[in-house]
Amino acid sequence: MKNFSWNKIGKDIFVKFLVFLFCVAFISLNNYLLGQNNSIAGVILLVGLFLLMKGDLGFDVRQASFSIVFMFGIIAFCPKLAAIHPLVGLVVNSCSILLIMILSSHDVTMSNHTTFMLGYLFCQGYDVTGKDYALRVVGLLVGGIVIALLYYLANQKKEYKRNIKDLFDELYIHSTRTRWYVKLTFLLSVTMFVCDLLQYPKTMWISLTILSLTLPFEEEYKERRRVRIPAAICGTALFYILFEMIVPLEYQPIVVLFAGFLAMFIKNYFLKCIYNSFSALGTAVLIFSTKGAITLRILSNIIGTIIVIAGYFAFQIVFKYYEQWYENRGHLPAA
Repeated sequence: MKNFSWNKIGKDIFVKFLVFLFCVAFISLNNYLLGQNNSIAGVILLVGLFLLMKGDLGFDVRQASFSIVFMFGIIAFCPKLAAIHPLVGLVVNSCSILLIMILSSHDVTMSNHTTFMLGYLFCQGYDVTGKDYALRVVGLLVGGIVIALLYYLANQKKEYKRNIKDLFDELYIHSTRTRWYVKLTFLLSVTMFVCDLLQYPKTMWISLTILSLTLPFEEEYKERRRVRIPAAICGTALFYILFEMIVPLEYQPIVVLFAGFLAMFIKNYFLKCIYNSFSALGTAVLIFSTKGAITLRILSNIIGTIIVIAGYFAFQIVFKYYEQWYENRGHLPAA
């Protein structure tokens, strides 16, 4: 039994190492083709490739494949459009987020929306202009088409009862799924709007916290809410200890790569958040001072968590009063 366990562990490490090498090669090729400023596009496409190859959007495979390309188009164009003016951003972000959620999250037990929502937030957080932006658009659209084709090939033999029209027909404010769409769309779009007005330096970090904590199921939300801020503090402390006190500058890229490999084995949410904070600071210190980046990271997680908690209670009240109003009109359907 012990030999079997060690063999299984060894195979798991070997397979993940090969996957890790593929990821490094993929990002390197992306950077060569699109430029270093567009490395985030490679990350988005890589996440989409892994998720959608084994994922299932839950409706007609041809329409789903076109929807994948459409959502990558949203990621490519709408964050740039939203940057024109905060009021324009409020409208564009609201429509974009809601569309992405409807098209990608019919099955609330899966995380199909993760690729597209992360892509949308990353493109806002790592904005580029000129030639870099043109290359980003081409990369995301071409990559989106390739991923859509792979998705079609992987799912073409499946039979689906739903089509894209059904996704919109099934929007119903009494359902857990629709309420999740509404909460996430409202919290993200309003937060982005306020942060744009206040010129907050790292809106993306607040948005990512909101995305991570705004969930359809209450039990998972409460567990994540409990550990989010402590994990952010641990991740920033780890970064500071390693890169400011222990690891010399010339060896820091090796540590970052090794941490990325170890992250492939992490399944626990608390540990994932520690790694995410550690990883995010690696790029943030190129813009801010180390102490400034650490402070901003912790503050952003605190603000995002407070927004989600406040939104949770506010929407509970809103939905409760809506149900009472609807029931008084005699229209509330049987459970």
